[in-house]
Amino acid sequence: MRKSKQPENPFSPRSPGDRMGKDLLARWGFDPKNVEILPEHHPQYRECKRHGRYPISLVDEQGVIRYRTPVCPVCAAEQASRRLMEGAAIPKRFLNCSFDNYVVECEGQQTALMVCRDYALHFADRYRRGSCLILCGLPGTGKNHLATAIAQAVLFQGYSVLQITAHDLIARIRQTWQREEGRRGEREVIREFATVGLLILDEVGKTFGGDGERVHLFEVIDNRYREMKPTLILSNESVERIEQFLGAAAFDRLCQDGEVLFFDWESHRRGRSTRAS
Repeated sequence: MRKSKQPENPFSPRSPGDRMGKDLLARWGFDPKNVEILPEHHPQYRECKRHGRYPISLVDEQGVIRYRTPVCPVCAAEQASRRLMEGAAIPKRFLNCSFDNYVVECEGQQTALMVCRDYALHFADRYRRGSCLILCGLPGTGKNHLATAIAQAVLFQGYSVLQITAHDLIARIRQTWQREEGRRGEREVIREFATVGLLILDEVGKTFGGDGERVHLFEVIDNRYREMKPTLILSNESVERIEQFLGAAAFDRLCQDGEVLFFDWESHRRGRSTRAS
């Protein structure tokens, strides 16, 4: 019996069709000598002008060819990081704050730096356990600096972050009371606060502290507690005052598997006094 001739693969290097493949590569702007990107070669690669070569296909353990989106993964990660940064609402004054430029001049500052750096470094574990962190004490002692450094590190790891003052959080919730078409409901706004990867709640203790405000803050903290989402609290008040402001129930939830850092050194905002000679 005469065997039928198998169709020739036009992209096989051993066939005349190889010339066609190389012509196509040249037409598409690729190096015609780079046969790795021909359809029968795997893994296939593309070239990023900034980050070099990256794979767009692979062969798994079962011999099945798997394709990836032909986008540089480093560029994609940078774009995602920028989007996360834009959504974090970090104040402009603190955007350049990092662990590396935090000034250490006393033992307390060294402890604060060590604890905050460890919190950021092991955030995946903190996120899994819903571990919170409270930074409290005198104004101008670097609480926002370290909170921003944590936020930057957490964003780099791909988690979402939102930094907001207690006053603005309460205001956003109360805006839902205005009956306007298309305006989100109160539960929807609270749910958004509950789902962000890390919520940084600043200026705790600066509002009036009435029962209505306490209820709003409790709802956000309680929802995050139930979802095991970590919350970072910043306050110039004492621990006792923070508990009084938030309420015992909300404060108790923050303390479970959490940490409290006291900032009791001199303010950096006032600089150093000098004597005239």
